[in-house]
Amino acid sequence: MSSLAQTSENVLRSVVWQWPGSPLAWLGWGAAFLLTAFLVVATYRRDAQDLPAAVRVFLVALRISALVVLAVIALNPQEKTQREAFKPSEVAVLVDTSTSMQQPAEDRDADNPSPPPRSQVIRDLLADSPLIERLRESHTVNVFAFDEELAEQPIRLATTGQGAPEVPEGEDAPPPVEMDWSEVTTPTGAATRLGDAVSRVLAEGDARTLAGVVVLSDGATNQGRDTRPANDAAREDGVKLFAVGVGGTTPPVNVRVSRLLVPTDVQAGDRFDIGVIVQGQGVAGTNAVVEVVRRTDEAGEELIAEETVTMPEDGQLVQIEKDDLRTREGEVEYVARVRLPDGRVLESRDDDNLRSRRVRVFDRPFEVLVFAGGPMRDYRFARNALNRHPSAEVDVYLQTGRPGLSQDAREVLDAFPETREALFKYDVVLAFDPDWSALSEEQLTWLLQWVSDEGGGLVTVAGNVFTPRVASGEDALAPIRTLLPVILEPVRSAAMASRRQTSPFPFDLTDEGRTAEFLELNDDGGESAWDRFTGVFAAYPVSDVKAGATVYATLSDPSAIGTAGPPPLIAEQRYGQGTSLYLGTSELWRLRADDEEWYERLWVKLVRRAAQARSKRGLGRGLLLLDNRDVPLGKPVTIRARVLDEQFRPLTRTDLPVNVTAPDGRPVVPPVVLQQDKTRPAEFVGEFRPAQPGAYRVELPVPDSEEVADGEIRVELPQLEASSFVQDVASLKRLAEDTGGLYLTAAEAEDAIVDALPAAGQTVVVDRTLRELWDTWWMLALLIGLLAVEWTVRKLLTLA
Repeated sequence: MSSLAQTSENVLRSVVWQWPGSPLAWLGWGAAFLLTAFLVVATYRRDAQDLPAAVRVFLVALRISALVVLAVIALNPQEKTQREAFKPSEVAVLVDTSTSMQQPAEDRDADNPSPPPRSQVIRDLLADSPLIERLRESHTVNVFAFDEELAEQPIRLATTGQGAPEVPEGEDAPPPVEMDWSEVTTPTGAATRLGDAVSRVLAEGDARTLAGVVVLSDGATNQGRDTRPANDAAREDGVKLFAVGVGGTTPPVNVRVSRLLVPTDVQAGDRFDIGVIVQGQGVAGTNAVVEVVRRTDEAGEELIAEETVTMPEDGQLVQIEKDDLRTREGEVEYVARVRLPDGRVLESRDDDNLRSRRVRVFDRPFEVLVFAGGPMRDYRFARNALNRHPSAEVDVYLQTGRPGLSQDAREVLDAFPETREALFKYDVVLAFDPDWSALSEEQLTWLLQWVSDEGGGLVTVAGNVFTPRVASGEDALAPIRTLLPVILEPVRSAAMASRRQTSPFPFDLTDEGRTAEFLELNDDGGESAWDRFTGVFAAYPVSDVKAGATVYATLSDPSAIGTAGPPPLIAEQRYGQGTSLYLGTSELWRLRADDEEWYERLWVKLVRRAAQARSKRGLGRGLLLLDNRDVPLGKPVTIRARVLDEQFRPLTRTDLPVNVTAPDGRPVVPPVVLQQDKTRPAEFVGEFRPAQPGAYRVELPVPDSEEVADGEIRVELPQLEASSFVQDVASLKRLAEDTGGLYLTAAEAEDAIVDALPAAGQTVVVDRTLRELWDTWWMLALLIGLLAVEWTVRKLLTLA
């Protein structure tokens, strides 16, 4: 925390000599000088005894003067110039901007059914009360926002009292500072590091003038160190800590829809499952009503399921299941609601009692080409699973297969598609460690164009037979390396085999992997299938992940970690209009041992994920490409769109506005504008940061048409922050105790803080310089002159 520029300065000048440091040193220096002077006098009495007395005195005076000059140089006289200035007292104000600050600021009851959020109480304290202005009368106020990180630069509000910046003569005083405190207090962070934030402010501040630190928070620390180290540091530095707590203090009463499990896309005529997971706090043993509603344009709102459940202990889950059958193409919205009947119990909050999902129903099966270098297990099992599923039409090309070989597929090919049209009819190509070098240069170029321009989906499964050849860097296989989201490490097949372990290692899902809907395999709402999966023995080594690619899972084997970290098991990149998925292992078949349905569901979802662009083709000139439908609050949401002109060529403009509607029905401010992707002229990309949880509707009006491409994004409170229903009073009190500060409520904060924080400004040394007085031309000239005159006179008088 850097200090303000000083407003008034004093300049002090003095001469400093390097005198002997002790009586013994004084005695030594004095004796040496007197002895030298005595020798000079004695020598001249002997050498110049025949000369007139005046000449003898003159020569002795010249030599003694030279000795005096040397003594002055030895004492090193210096001019010291010191600038002092007054440094104003400082107060640091830390504002909690984690998403738990969206929780109610007070306990909800019949007299107060709609308490404001905690962030609103903090905003009112900063904006509407005179707290800040009263503090500025004695202190410079530095306002820091903090959540999972502390803001790098504070908002600095200069003091209006002693140490205030001087106003130049003839100029008016600056107007009062006007702050947009709503922007400062907006909750966005996914976690809270209260202890770390206070510790850093103390470490970077100047303890001499830091009068105190004021923390405005609910105390819900869920990452980093607790508040004890910060308290210790403040007591050691003599800095007062004040904790202003917001949030209710009684255990909450709440039921919420934790998850609504529906697929993103379904084939018309497919029966699919709808899962609703409900969770409660403080309502154990209470009955709750769970409803599932279907909304369509033609039928409006229909209640398709209603069930009364008895809520278990806090934190435990309740799940109800319902299936549905849609026979018509279009978009369907499913809404899950939970309520406590008859209003007998007043919940702490009710904005989490509802969740909605949109499902797109299409009436065209995906065209899938399964392409394999050999009959590996994943090839056989995945081919059979997809061939049985009604949403896929499967053709296969097995490079080692003989003509006439029987396969479970619609059609068995004797060669990779040999015309552009034959390849472009497919929506997805599943490539199980194929020998890409057997394809012609033209076929590889078609594959690249099919993904980039036609939205094709490529799923590549790495193996230890032909994948090393792709990694070797052959020029002919450059299109395949371009499509992969990772950079493969060149290794020999034998080396791959030697790396195999004796026990499996589980999948380590990244944050993106845990929120990716296409990787949700179990529908019971319990532990993730990937957490229960035994794992695989090896993954193909990777030297790097391409910029813009997303890694969903890595191998947890510590011995496999390379320069790019653990090898990816599932990674994805968008290439042009299409999608390329990479599977770094050919051992997914092991998932069948845990649950065969998981395995089949995984391949169906992988195909649908890869074909997401192809499945939406034909909707028109505009296409929204949303990476995830579920994102945590506080993280930026990326929106990518592909838009064509009336001739179905890339749209010739540099930006494109989209309409994003927040859950409360208001448009997102500032408006979201997508910028043209310089490498992909037909694509536009932009982002926004959601300010509240709920469903956000994204609408893209296509220029020069009536077409509107739309999509939905669900923003959720991070799990760390969603549980912060109650203010952590104990943590806030521990922060302030024994520092001279206090734990306060927002109502008590103004008077108590101002009265307990006297100014700590003081005069400090700003600059100090030393100039050696003897180090001048005239001092050297004087010494040389004295010696030269003495020497000349001695020569004239013919003295030795």
